[in-house]
Amino acid sequence: MANDFKVKGFNLEDLLADKKMSYQIPSYQRPYAWDKDQISDLIEDLIESYLNDKEAQYFCGSLVIAKGTNNERYDIIDGQQRLTTFTILACVIRDFYIDSLEAENKDRIQDSIYDKYNKDKHKLKFLTDEKYQTTFENSVLKENVLQERFKKIQKAQDMKDNKYLQNAYYLKERLKESIAENNIDINDFVSWLYTKVILTSIECPDEDSAIRIFNVLNDRGMPLSPVDILKSSLMQPLDKERREAFKTTWQEIMSNLKTMGFSMYDTLNAYLYYTIAKNPKERLDKELKVYFDKTKQDSIAIIEEIRKFANHYIEIINTKDRYIYCLRYLPNQVYWRSILCAAKMVNYKDYDKLKELLVAYYYQNLIGMATANRFKQVSFNIIKAVKDNRSIEKIKDIMRENLKKYDTTKSYKEWLDYADAYDLKWVKPTLLLLEYFSKDDEIGFIEMDNKLHTEHILPRNPKDEWKEIFSDEERKIWTNDLANLTLLKFKKNIQAQNKTYEEKREVYLNKDNVSTSFNITQDIFNKYKKWNVEALEMRYNEMKTKIEKIIDIF
Repeated sequence: MANDFKVKGFNLEDLLADKKMSYQIPSYQRPYAWDKDQISDLIEDLIESYLNDKEAQYFCGSLVIAKGTNNERYDIIDGQQRLTTFTILACVIRDFYIDSLEAENKDRIQDSIYDKYNKDKHKLKFLTDEKYQTTFENSVLKENVLQERFKKIQKAQDMKDNKYLQNAYYLKERLKESIAENNIDINDFVSWLYTKVILTSIECPDEDSAIRIFNVLNDRGMPLSPVDILKSSLMQPLDKERREAFKTTWQEIMSNLKTMGFSMYDTLNAYLYYTIAKNPKERLDKELKVYFDKTKQDSIAIIEEIRKFANHYIEIINTKDRYIYCLRYLPNQVYWRSILCAAKMVNYKDYDKLKELLVAYYYQNLIGMATANRFKQVSFNIIKAVKDNRSIEKIKDIMRENLKKYDTTKSYKEWLDYADAYDLKWVKPTLLLLEYFSKDDEIGFIEMDNKLHTEHILPRNPKDEWKEIFSDEERKIWTNDLANLTLLKFKKNIQAQNKTYEEKREVYLNKDNVSTSFNITQDIFNKYKKWNVEALEMRYNEMKTKIEKIIDIF
């Protein structure tokens, strides 16, 4: 078996400029993903090695390859990030330094990008995933395209949707900076790059053995994603035709998730919780592989179930529904997402009531400052109950028993009474919960971003007018209390600052072109003509009553 694998050291000229060697990214690989830091590290290492000891070889990692299905190109099993980057570097040198190179180095650079096998057609040396190949060619591989692109671009962030072009920009800038700082002869550097930079190449006999190597590398700590590993292990038992069908479905799922801003990993993690309904002890791909082996499911059937689950996942999170909106602010998203996806998968009849219970249960835990350990097992028990189509009353009992066990209802009420609540993690989600339930009208989802502010009505640094209304002791008690807090958008917050109540009232109620105040904020100034201890006590009681009506339903 050992003779089936060929292990050899190659320099970049052997790997990239040899006319017999050309490469492609196989279907089970992840996309090109190196970022600015990795680009900077690579250039820094190369320059340092060149300057310190350019006569010595510089080892730059390993490459695992196998003959692809068409037998013309090698599949890159491991090392595609590095090899893609070296290809982009060759394009940068070609477009910005080619005139400074001697004939031999010009050929090395050109042969790293394509083989000239007749005068009017080029064979590309490197093919990425077919989904990204056109982008790769049009933005990097074509001659002089980088010069044209960079004339229209001021900074790398302008290219955030094109990883190839963005990294070409980073390479160009980092290389230019290094050459200037160290007075480097670019022709000499290119000679060193192609003759002294070495990679160890492991050539596998076929695609199946390559996929096994792919999995083994991950087990040994190589940087391969659990999503990639799962995909490869599911594809391995399929014949060529069914692999293509699997790949098409997988890509469709990933594309749909990406369009909606969701990751494949998070979705598969929720799917894992749905399938095993217990705390996973192993990495995602390992746990799912054990589950699939146990259930003896065919890979095509598995990917169809994952597609169904992913569609429910997208549908649920994007639902225009105040209960879903509130759940989206929770710190442990996987639990409620898995539960509701389970409900969709089995067509659970009390789905709407289930949403209400989830908001009530998880918000009691949130406000009660509970850790995930308190509700983790309960969440798995709820998944099991939903999959078994147990009654909504049974699910309510599961939650009720857990709340009673930890005295969570008492805890959350005590935290509502806490005088220094302002900086606590539950305050903003709770204010948003009150906002969604302030009116029966449909309210769109409110992003909990840096533009959303928790506003003190009685300011933390009050003017003298406030000090006439509140004593020092009263300000100490009420300033950071929930009753003194409300929601504002950034520009309204700037307008309000630490003004008097009358001045704030005008800002809050003024429906100008600046983002207007929230319902709960406008209600304060419509209801209370003055802001004093009496008003604060009244508002606290109102808020507590509304919160209890939503979450104290057990």
